[in-house]
Amino acid sequence: MENFLILGPITRDTIITRGFTCKGIGGPIYYQAAVLGALDLKTTVLITLGGRDKDLLDYFPAGIRVLTVWGKETMHFENFYPNDDPNHRTQRASIYRNSIDVSHLSKINLEDFSAIIVSPLSPYDFPLKTIEFLSQLNLPIYMGVQGYLRHLDGDMVVLKLWKDHESFLRCVDYLFLDEMEARVLIDENYLSLEKIAEKISLIGPKEVIITLGDRGSIIYSRITNTTYQIPAFPSEQKIDPTGLGDTYLAAYAIKRQESKDPLECGIFASIISSMKLEKKGAFRSNQSQVNQRINEYKNLIKKIM
Repeated sequence: MENFLILGPITRDTIITRGFTCKGIGGPIYYQAAVLGALDLKTTVLITLGGRDKDLLDYFPAGIRVLTVWGKETMHFENFYPNDDPNHRTQRASIYRNSIDVSHLSKINLEDFSAIIVSPLSPYDFPLKTIEFLSQLNLPIYMGVQGYLRHLDGDMVVLKLWKDHESFLRCVDYLFLDEMEARVLIDENYLSLEKIAEKISLIGPKEVIITLGDRGSIIYSRITNTTYQIPAFPSEQKIDPTGLGDTYLAAYAIKRQESKDPLECGIFASIISSMKLEKKGAFRSNQSQVNQRINEYKNLIKKIM
């Protein structure tokens, strides 16, 4: 059985859509752990949060091993979705510098793990020394780049490059980002997303995965020099888009540890994401329900493959 280590902050989130306002736990690490836990993957999470927010740890599934790095305060994000497009949102945030350093990792037996998911929510969460240390472990590193690109203008979140970004990207095997983030990383608007993914891969990642909301996703593999087009599988209803990209990342990582085919991994991740979209909160379906949904999509999958 694969053994995953997920690193990053959790947050107190306020989610505002046209239909409801919801407050609770947030952060990529929460949504990713939910997928791994629901599908019975052995998982350890190392979390940064403020000492007054111990109650947030109760949200994690019982089978997840939770380790903590205590900071002064927990991050807060407000996500506003004005329509049904999960990529169309505005954010406000309170960001605190609660970093995960090499000293925190030295307390963990890293030989126990098969893969690492790095989930920053701000440019301060993982210093370059930490990322370089992880890259020397000879374990696949999956990273959602979103946090490194997030900077505050007042309390509004804006996207821009961070210092020494190429040095960070050279340490990552599988990089995940959405369309807007990709175009910030490679500021050449005349290029197609396929070319942008290819250019990002030349910096370091062997695979670059760009999620496109209801238009699916694209995956560029430097190993095969191929771009794979992944559709968004239909959801029964669209309830809660928060954490979709993080859900996709975790599902992709699960399948990628089993399969060398990026197309197969992307299809699996897209199906898991469509199931998460149908309910409030994090992914909660079990393996049997996932298998049933895959069977329902078998004709569509055959066309893609």
